[in-house]
Order: sequence, then C-alpha cells, then structure tokens
Amino acid sequence: MNNSFLKYIAIMAFVATMIACKDDTQNEAATPASEIKFNIPDGFSLEEIYHPSANEQGSWVALAQGPNGIIFSCDQYGKIFSFTPPKNGEELSKEDVSPLDIEIGQAHGLLWAFNSLYVSVNKRWEEDSDYGSGIYRIADTDGDGVLDQSTMLLKLQGDGEHGPHSLVLSPDGNEIYFIAGNHTLVPDVLKNNSRLPNNWNEDNLLPTYLDARGHANDIKAPGGWVAKFNADGTEWELLSAGYRNPFDIAFNNDGELFTYDSDMEWDIGMPWYRPTRICHVVPGSEYGWRTGSGKWPAYYPDNLPAVHNLTQGSPTAVLSASSLNFPSKYKNGLLVMDWSFGTVYFIDLVPKGSSYGATREQFFSGTPLPLTDMISGSDGNLYFATGGRNLDSHFYRLTYTGDATAKADTVENAENKQLRELRRTLESFQKSSLEEVLSLAWENLDHEDRFIRYAARMVLEHAEFDAWKDRFSSETEATKLINASIALARTDDPQHQQLLYKKLEPIQLETLTKENQLALLRAYSLSFIRMGKPANAAGNVIAKKLNNSFPHANNSVNKELGQILLYLEADGITEGLVNQLVKHTEERTVSEGVGLLDEQTTLRSEQYGEIIREVLAKMPPSEAIYYGMLLSNAEKGWNKELRETYFSWFYDVLGSKGGMSFKAYMENVRQRAMSHVPESEKDYFKEISGEYSPTDAVADLPQPQGPGGIYTAGDIQDIVWNEEMKAGDFEAGKRAFEAAMCVLCHRVRGEGGAAGPDLTQAHTKFGTYDLIHAVLSPNDEISDQYAHTLLELADGKNLAGRIQSENEEEIVLMPNPYNETYTVTIKKETVVQRGPSPISPMPGGLLNRLNPQEIKDLFKYLQSGGDENHESYNENESQD
Repeated sequence: MNNSFLKYIAIMAFVATMIACKDDTQNEAATPASEIKFNIPDGFSLEEIYHPSANEQGSWVALAQGPNGIIFSCDQYGKIFSFTPPKNGEELSKEDVSPLDIEIGQAHGLLWAFNSLYVSVNKRWEEDSDYGSGIYRIADTDGDGVLDQSTMLLKLQGDGEHGPHSLVLSPDGNEIYFIAGNHTLVPDVLKNNSRLPNNWNEDNLLPTYLDARGHANDIKAPGGWVAKFNADGTEWELLSAGYRNPFDIAFNNDGELFTYDSDMEWDIGMPWYRPTRICHVVPGSEYGWRTGSGKWPAYYPDNLPAVHNLTQGSPTAVLSASSLNFPSKYKNGLLVMDWSFGTVYFIDLVPKGSSYGATREQFFSGTPLPLTDMISGSDGNLYFATGGRNLDSHFYRLTYTGDATAKADTVENAENKQLRELRRTLESFQKSSLEEVLSLAWENLDHEDRFIRYAARMVLEHAEFDAWKDRFSSETEATKLINASIALARTDDPQHQQLLYKKLEPIQLETLTKENQLALLRAYSLSFIRMGKPANAAGNVIAKKLNNSFPHANNSVNKELGQILLYLEADGITEGLVNQLVKHTEERTVSEGVGLLDEQTTLRSEQYGEIIREVLAKMPPSEAIYYGMLLSNAEKGWNKELRETYFSWFYDVLGSKGGMSFKAYMENVRQRAMSHVPESEKDYFKEISGEYSPTDAVADLPQPQGPGGIYTAGDIQDIVWNEEMKAGDFEAGKRAFEAAMCVLCHRVRGEGGAAGPDLTQAHTKFGTYDLIHAVLSPNDEISDQYAHTLLELADGKNLAGRIQSENEEEIVLMPNPYNETYTVTIKKETVVQRGPSPISPMPGGLLNRLNPQEIKDLFKYLQSGGDENHESYNENESQD
C-alpha cells in the first residue's frame, strides 16, 4: 500500500468537477458574480437569471415548463420550486422562486402534461418515509391554480445517480416515456408487459470479470431501461433496455426516441470499454450493457449499435432543438449535455436506412459548468441549470439574437421514410403471432437494414416456436437461418438444439459477409449459453468446422472464434490463443470503438487532461488483453513454454495506463489463470509473472483459520462494513495481520518487515475504501520508494527485484521480497532496458487465504493503527 494510490484517488475525484475550457473558435463571455467563463457561439446571448445556491435553494438537476410560461425546478436533495422567467435583462429574486407546498421532492425528472406535474423521485425508501423512488403525479385538485396533491403511479426500487431519471411526452401527446439507470429494478408490471421478451440474461459464453473495485457487481440484466405509460398510470409497457446510465430522452422531428448513455471510465484500456454514446430507442431494443467485462460488443446481432459514439463524459440532459427559436440547422438534431466537461454538443442526426447516423459539434461550453438539465421555453429560448452533487448551482437563459426565420433546404428522403415505416410496422406487431405477421417478419429476416432484421427477429421471439417451426425447418437462405437460430436459441429450450445445429451445419463461415460471420458465431454461442453445452460428438463437429477458420483476418471474428473454440476445447486452441496474445501485444492493437478524447481536448483540464494524456501515451493493448482474459479460463493445452510466454506477458500489459480498475482487473486475470496451474508449478509461474512466494518466511507465522475464498472488492466492502458482523479483539486482528503475511513486508508499531511502507499511521492517511483497494489492487499505483527494478534481457525474459549491488559488469538482483538471501546475478551486457517494474512487490490475493471474520478483524486492526487501546476496541468492550 502506498500514498500515491491515495493521490490517484484524489485526482479522479477532482475529475468530477473539472469542466471543458475555452474553444478559440467561439466568443468568450464571463459571469463576474460566479467567475464562470463561457464559450458561446456567434449570434447567441447568455443571461444568468438566478443563482439557487446563493439563495439556499439547493443544487438544481431537473427542469420542466408548465402552463403560462411557469418553470418548475428541483433540487437534487430537496424541494420542487416554481417561478416565471423574467424579461430579458432582468433577474429573479428569491421571492420570485417559490417551493411547492407538498412533500414530494428529490426529483431527477419533471414533466408538465395532462394538466399535472409528473415527478420522477430519486430517493431511497426508508421505513419511516412517506415517499421514495417512484413516479408521481401532482395535481391541482380544487382548481385554485395551486398544485396540492401527489399520487404515486409506480413505486421503484433504486436510487442514487444510477436510479430513476427523466420523463418526456410522446409526440402525439398521448403517453409519457420514462428512463431509468441500471441500479433501478424493473417492476413486475413492466416485466409482464414488455416489448423485449422478459427472459433476459447475461448471455456471456465464458465467466466474466466483475469490476475489480466493486462497482455494480450485483447489478444484472437488463440494466438501464425505458418504459411508457398513460396519463393516470394504469397502463405500463417496457420498451427498451441494456443501457448503463442514460439520464434523459428526447424525440426528434420524425417521432423517433433517443438517449445519451454513459461510459464506465474505470474500464478505459479494457477490451469491453465503450465510450458515451447516442442510442436510438426503438421498441424492443436491447443495447447490451452487462456488468464488469460482460458488456456485449456492438456487433452482436441480439443488440443494436449506437447511432453515434462520443468520448468520455457524464451524460445528463437530451433535448430536441425543434421548438427552439434557433437557426434551422438545429431543427432535426439533438442537444446533449456533458456534466463532467461542461459541454453542450449538437448531435446532427442523419437518416441511415431505417435508423440514423450522426455527426457532432460543440455548441457551447463553460468552466466550471456542471450541466444538469435544459428545456425549450415557450418563448423559444433555451433554459438550463447547473449543479448536482451539491455543487454551486446556476440558472441561465440562452437566446438566439440572429435571424432564425430562414429555412434550410430539406429534401424528404423517401427511401429512409419507407424503411422507417417498415421497421415501425414490424415493431407494432412484436407481440402478435398472426400468420400474416409471421410471414412479414420471416420475409424481412434477411433485410439489408440491421434495425429491420432486429425488429423481424423480435416478432419471432415473442411467438411460440411451433408457430414458425415449419418455416425454420424448410428454410435454406443463410441470413434468415442465422437470425432465426438466434431467436430459437433464446427460447431456452434444449429439445430444439439438434435441429438448430442441423440447420447451421451447412453454412460455411468463409462464404458469409463479415456481419453474417459474426451473427453465425453468436448463434452458436447463444445455443451453448441458453440450451447447454453440446454433447461431445456435436461439439467436436462444430469445433472442427470453426477451427478451420482460426486465426481469422478480421479481429472481431477472430475473438468470437477464439472464445467458442476455447469453450469447446478444440485441438490446439490454447497455443493459438497464446499466438494471438503475442501478435496483438507486439502490434499494440487497440479494440475498435474506444473513443478517447483527443490531446487538444485534454488541455481543457489541467488535472484530468494529464491522466487522459498518460492513457493516450501508454494505451494498453486491449486486443491482446482480450486473449489474455480468454487464456485465464484455459485448463488444457498448456506446456511450460506456453505458460512462460503467457505469465511473462503480464509485465508488458501492466506497463500501460488505463482506467481506475485497469490494473486491478489484470491482477484478477492473473489470479484466475494461476488457479489452473498445477500446484507443483505455481511458485515458478508466480515468479515468472512478478509474484514471489514467501517460501520459508511463513514458517513461524500463524496459519489462516480459513476457509478462504476468491474475494472481489465488493465482497471485501460487504464484509468490512457489515454492521451485524462484529470485529474481534486486538489479538484477533494482530493474528489476521500475520496470517495474511502483511507482517513480512510492513511494520506496525515497530514490528514487521521493511520492504513496504509502515502501516502504523495508514488509518490517518487512508479511508477504509482506499485501504481495501490498496490491498486488493497493489499494482494500481506503486511508490517509487518501494518499486522493484525491471530488467528486460536480450533473450526476451524479464527479471524484477531490488538491486542489491552492481558494478560495471554485473547486477545483483533480489527478486523475492520475502527472501533477501535469494539473489540473481545478471551480466550487464545482456540487459536491453531497465526501469521501474509495473508489478508491485506486494502480491495480490493475500486476503483470499482468510475467512470473512479474519478479514473483518484485519481491517479493524489496520484502522486502529495496531493500538490495543484504540477507542474502537474500547467500544467493543463496552458493548459486551
């Protein structure tokens, strides 16, 4: 554990408030009272018309326009307010902004519709609370113009920044659409009326890796979701799912719905990382978010691709610009807000088949400007708020001062319109199994438009297989068979598995387009996941067929082949995967769609920008990491040479720079891989990968009571913060400190080793959360004081350790921190390069030897600084 780890945590926390800076192509404006510098496009005028924080009215995160120009706003942790915006050049006073005389508040979403205020409350339900997360309708029951009664329409379980979010009225004014983040459970009323078949699953062929720092580890499919309901909340329907944490939704001029989904910035550098993105929310759509490493790639045919990928950020508001008094170029596009970088982007939607593509440009930005919500005012102006997380909150009006009457030339694209109408027709039939509906769906299973193929397949998934079994059995066209096989696999019925294999067997991978190659491989994977591993004979036939195409020239096809062949234990697959690992490490191949900020943009933030530039300079070979993760599941096909290549590889990858979870993930990969190494060879391969065994140093230490386990960060957090589980006394904590082998390298009150930092005062420098992650992921940040030196040798091998001595000819290295009598002498002429080792001398997984009670005792001991008279131990005694 080291102090630079805490520094890294502090930098990443600072990221949350760092905002995008000046763009020289735009005008500068400043608000003297708040010292905010804005970049406003030509022809626009900005006014700050209220400062909620200065008037003790919280930090606003939600806005809505009501009747007669009234605007509603809500403090993230407080009340709902109402006010009438002032005339140009004027500001609001505190007296102009009135709280509603009603208990409901803490809203992430507000909407005026059906003569009522609809509110999406984001608040944890407490036993003594009268309200919590849910959708409410606030009405004026006595007609005096004052909202006076709230009615809960739908109770929701989920809260926080990934909880219930925003609301929008449908273009026809008849329904309300609602969006929730991935920590919001889908209520039964929606599960029972869903455009997606409600048998959703993780659908990953091989075991995934949960976030190494514990985030969302217990959150499963379907992730974030979108639903719609009628005015009185008596009819509900789930429309779309598979998002991470989109905050808002909006319709464009074509009546199509869009959202702006968030990324998981801790995953930067990992092969499954995907940036923030604009998604087309079509009925029945699945967008493939799964926790940890389980996210589906965009090419999986059972989910849909983004309309547009952005970069890093924190998505908040999404708004159609059609009703704004803005230049015509904005009319069919979207304005989207990024909270982290204080930027509003214009997303110019471009028809593409039955869906859209998009381009983006920065509309305006500011520093600091944590943007939360925006609305189109009845006067045609843009109103927006800043704040969130109790930050300083402001309310603004942006007015276009140029000529907005000129209309851009627009040409109706008849083909795109027809394709949208076909897709919508199929979507409207998703729950119908009428013969003519199934006929239309089957006809379009091979449509060249991906969104139409998807909609057609969803019709099949809602119908009973018997209703289209004859069509499937007689079909010979490859694309239809592949997509129908995906639908069949997702019925979860193993009795049809042999029929599925029979229909797919004649289809040869190399005769297909890339899109169909990936779809065929996904069909096979889903059949294994949903119907079970095939019998040996069937599995061998599939493995032999696919093995002929591995390795493949296309990276995406190659990855899918690799995991299927590993799953089926195909001949030579372990060696083949090691070869791919080496190839992509040497080529430093980065997976498609990573979407990092460009260097110029990083200059907007002094602290955050520096971190991103480090990633750009030391980008992990994410494609190689994919194969490294696959190989961590390989039990067969190894020899000593292959294992040496694989475990030595960890030095290469850990010298890169990724997100906060990057190195912790890699440590988990190494531990899983090590679990497949024969016990008699473990010490050698630990040494090869930079982890040294304590050997004789543990002879005099107490052994763990056990049994242990393979703990994640979330597991440790649950143990340490479990209030029902009482920590032991001082002696129990000291024993756990020794049994976990911490004492070999760390001192507490003068006792222990000196290879690592003294932990006596660790509790004054680290919070419990930081301590947990410093123990679980020692490679995250390594102090220069305790880092080993890495020597890269001419024969390709790596050696790391403390340098005991060196002269002009030789270096004497101490590789094992537990045994300083063990040394290795290296001729200097064989050293190609030297530098700090990216692998900490502190091994990962030390806590895996302990049982939960021992872990609880250990952290109590560390939090006490090894002081048996610490007040926390006295508290234990007083409770006895």
